[in-house]
Amino acid sequence: MNGQTMSPARSDIAQDLIGRVEAARRTWRAPAHIREAATTGRIQAAHHAGLADTQALRRLVTKFGWPGRALVGDTGSEAALAIALQADHNPAFQTTLLTMLAEAVRRGDATSAQWAHLRDRCLVPSGPQEYGTQYWLRDGRIELHPVVDPGGLDKRRADVGLPPQREQAAQLERRHLAGPGPVATASIGPAPVTSERTAA
Repeated sequence: MNGQTMSPARSDIAQDLIGRVEAARRTWRAPAHIREAATTGRIQAAHHAGLADTQALRRLVTKFGWPGRALVGDTGSEAALAIALQADHNPAFQTTLLTMLAEAVRRGDATSAQWAHLRDRCLVPSGPQEYGTQYWLRDGRIELHPVVDPGGLDKRRADVGLPPQREQAAQLERRHLAGPGPVATASIGPAPVTSERTAA
């Protein structure tokens, strides 16, 4: 971001994105130890909220392209990324968003770190990730999804403006495993956990 704070051209759109992501703290953005203990009703609510947020993002990018800093400011752009990362139910749309985001990075309207997060999320279903931003919650532990060339991971992360992987993992553990009592154990497969960002 080069130290700049962008004033959004469309603060109304920015507030909508930010509001959606803030509301999601009760559903799909809740810490993993809370999500794992969720009732069926809360799980369904999270699913429906994620679908609604994805549809809102689809309408937005159809009209404006990727909501970068010029349109929605830094925080609004981070909120858009958070929603994009949760659109796993529509991988074709995630891939389209990745292309849009890459173009936004080229014109200085988004960051390489944002792109790296979405790039990894798109890679995870079919193979190893590149930047080590995607984790899983398995049996009460945060585990890094496999990465290509683990020895070069921290250099690749530095190249796109991400901190060392160990620092990121510690931050994730504080957020997702810091619940009262013992850590919950996943009962139905691993729960995906994305590397933390301002709005992710």
